[in-house]
Amino acid sequence: MNRRFWVSHIFGVALILAFSGSAGQWRASKAASYTSSTAPSLWVTPLVLDFGLVGVGETSATLTTTITNKGNATLANFAGGGVDTPFHASQNCAGGVPPGGSCQYFFYFSPTDIGTFTTTSNSSTNAGPFSIELRGQGVGAGLHVNSLSLDFGSVYVGSSADTQTVTIRNTGLATLTNFAGGGVGSPFSASQNCAGGVLPGQSCQYFFGFSPSAIGAFTATSSSSSNAGSFSIDLMGHGRTLIFGSGQRVTPRSLDFGPIGVGLSGQTLVVTITNQNPFSSITDWAGGGVAPPFQATQDCSGDVSPGESCHFNYTFNPTGTGLFSTTSNVSNSFGSFSIELRGEGAGAGLSVNPLRLDFGSVPPGESGVTQVLTIKNTGLATLTNFAGGGVGSPFSASQNCAGGVPPGGTCHFNYNFSPTAWGRFSANSNVSTNAGSFSIQMTGGVEPPSMTLSFLPDQIALGGTSTLQYTVHNPNTSATLFGVGFNNSFPAGMSIAAPLQYSVSPECGAPAFVPTIAATSVNFSDATVLGGGNCVVNLNVTVENIGVFINTTGQATSSTGAGYTASATLTVRSFVYLPLTTR
Repeated sequence: MNRRFWVSHIFGVALILAFSGSAGQWRASKAASYTSSTAPSLWVTPLVLDFGLVGVGETSATLTTTITNKGNATLANFAGGGVDTPFHASQNCAGGVPPGGSCQYFFYFSPTDIGTFTTTSNSSTNAGPFSIELRGQGVGAGLHVNSLSLDFGSVYVGSSADTQTVTIRNTGLATLTNFAGGGVGSPFSASQNCAGGVLPGQSCQYFFGFSPSAIGAFTATSSSSSNAGSFSIDLMGHGRTLIFGSGQRVTPRSLDFGPIGVGLSGQTLVVTITNQNPFSSITDWAGGGVAPPFQATQDCSGDVSPGESCHFNYTFNPTGTGLFSTTSNVSNSFGSFSIELRGEGAGAGLSVNPLRLDFGSVPPGESGVTQVLTIKNTGLATLTNFAGGGVGSPFSASQNCAGGVPPGGTCHFNYNFSPTAWGRFSANSNVSTNAGSFSIQMTGGVEPPSMTLSFLPDQIALGGTSTLQYTVHNPNTSATLFGVGFNNSFPAGMSIAAPLQYSVSPECGAPAFVPTIAATSVNFSDATVLGGGNCVVNLNVTVENIGVFINTTGQATSSTGAGYTASATLTVRSFVYLPLTTR
């Protein structure tokens, strides 16, 4: 033989010895099987919470996420869970959760400014991590002022007209405050009861008077500001020295209906026309009509006697969203006048919570716990035109929203999960309405284990050994897999090597695994793998023939279903050739 062959042969033998002896660094083989292990397992729902619209400076209702222990050991070691302001979090889980028990995370939202806010509550436990997403929108105060123009008519010098009132209504969700300005000069006067702030949906008043000290026509504007914007009120009046008045007083002259829901009717607003002439009746009425979506009626068509009054009555019935305005022009025997009208058509509003549901592990043939979605109408028009929302098997959906939801009202979608087989399932419930669309994500069940297989090394010399490494992975984030196992019948000629060398990683729990020398198959069972964990099993094998050997396992299994097989290839040569350079 030449020198190159002998050197290669010597190195081949050395490699055989090296591969055979490397397993001696493992922990000692165990002659008896492990006992079944225990572990906690997480089920967390809902996973996305939406607080909807909340007034700045106000505090939302508390929303709750429930954490259930689906395992057979105490769920403990809760850490994290905090959230960024303006969200707040608390929980009752710190003492641990026994098997089958539950605890809760509590969240609320207290915006200090307008805008959309999001955060994520990230927690860890001895069963794995979980995250809960939070959303909310801070909303300010709203401002509606009516009336916008007042006429005090003709007033005798040295006397005072009747006080006229302007109503300021808060149409928002935060307190209407920071009132400033509003004062007027003589001969007008102003006072108000708004300085303490106006709660959402409530009103305050500005009071105006007119006490002329000289004859003539007078005008003024009361300009005010607030945390919801500014507004102006125009005032007019006439001072006289004659005992008897003259002409007609028309007040108010500018009306604002504010936001009114589409398809609904606003409050009737009234303009009063008073005959201040002591001798003549007001006759010859004409005009006064208005364009849709405004409507007008009146009781002035007959004569209005001296000192008497009649009325024009206006309503606003928007059929679409947006700002609307019109002018009601009236003439009579005393002259003409115009009434300015404005209003806003407002649609329905949509608030949906929660937005993501998980049903956890449910055995085939059984149904999970029904989970409820609440839809709230945050607008001023009826929330209607619900379409979609259905989900495919194994999920199901029902709802009571089809008849529409009035402003401020709620309806519900109900979801459940009834699998016919083990596995992890997901679906989206997509819904549209006249206020927009929304999508609910839902998941249920548990992913089966996955497995990879490898030979280390994947080439050996005849008579050598290779480490057969099984890695069983739990693809679930926080759900523990129980009863994890696999079977593996080796290809012909492959067997467990002597001396017996194997190891099982701590992440496997306490499985049943009793390999024996010269056996041509293995059975691994009763492992427990936490969410996201890897159970690793190493076993030395040998092969009695040269060639290429493809080893394929059976499916990786667990108590919640079967997963996948794995394959690896081992090449066995008469020796391992190492190229050498000789001189």
